[in-house]
Amino acid sequence: MKILMCSPRLPPDEWSGAGRAFLDLARHARPHAEVRLVAGWRRARDGAPVEAVGVDLSGLSSATAGARFGRAVWTESRRFRPDVLVSRTAVLPPVAVPIVLVVQQIVRVDPKPRDRFRVKAFTMSARRADAVVVPDSATARHLVSAGLPEGKVRVIPVGVDTDLFGPLERAADRNPLLHVVCAGRIRPEKGQHLALDAVARLLARDKKRVRLTIAGAVDDRVYLDQLRVQAYEQPVSFVLDPPDMSVVLKDADVVVLPSIVEAGFSTTAVEAMACGVPVVWFDQPALREATGGHGLSVAPSDVPAMRTAVRTLLHDAEERSRLGSEGRRYVLGNIGWERVWEQWHRLFDALV
Repeated sequence: MKILMCSPRLPPDEWSGAGRAFLDLARHARPHAEVRLVAGWRRARDGAPVEAVGVDLSGLSSATAGARFGRAVWTESRRFRPDVLVSRTAVLPPVAVPIVLVVQQIVRVDPKPRDRFRVKAFTMSARRADAVVVPDSATARHLVSAGLPEGKVRVIPVGVDTDLFGPLERAADRNPLLHVVCAGRIRPEKGQHLALDAVARLLARDKKRVRLTIAGAVDDRVYLDQLRVQAYEQPVSFVLDPPDMSVVLKDADVVVLPSIVEAGFSTTAVEAMACGVPVVWFDQPALREATGGHGLSVAPSDVPAMRTAVRTLLHDAEERSRLGSEGRRYVLGNIGWERVWEQWHRLFDALV
């Protein structure tokens, strides 16, 4: 089987869980199929994976970049002659093979009219696909409610590289402070301000024993500036655009996930769990599905409850260890890449 995979941006040009998952899919497909990757870049050519056909999108408007990328995909499809096309963008040229569209998240918090139009336009474009793969049932419901035929939608979770994201042996001289990490793209719907608020509300004697790291790719510079102001004189540091999120997550004692959107699979949650790190999450449908209910859930946007959960784990090392071990076992048994690839393989066989 020959698989052509295309994405307008990928790590390291764009740091995102969705991008990492797409590259992981390509890597796990290669032992079973011939894979060709087409990737756009905006910063520099080395921002696209070295094995990819690179498409220069630097300095272009969205419309012009979409047209240039579409031409590149069409050209490569003529050259490579794939059996199936797997894409992260719905704006594609006509191709004579089945199309699989991969969607990580389509719903934003408090959508503006232009966001609703974007979802509708995406849904119309996605109708061309033979299958639309989403990582969770909540995203599937949103797409179907927006008009995408239910028969096209497939739910396949994001796979986790359980070798890269694995437990870190703790050094005897490790910093005694509880290291809380809030990882994810820095934008309001990820809720970093709520994690910061939860730590700020800890009692003074507890706060002295905690440090919070906010880590992720910067999507919203204004929001980042607001976070910096909020973090003033709090035990908070920032790791911006980290090249390797596994290093950040392995160093955590607790990972908090204060997302305020209902749909959108949390790659960070399952990667943290694979590292044996307990997770504290707002009880949103997509997070509940991603974690399998493991970790500590609190009511959506309930900052005092998140503060209490952090305090509980601060004072109970055995509970941290138990939750971390349970999370690791869940990932190994359900969403390690070996199991996830089986689902992709069945989909490709059905289409081809």
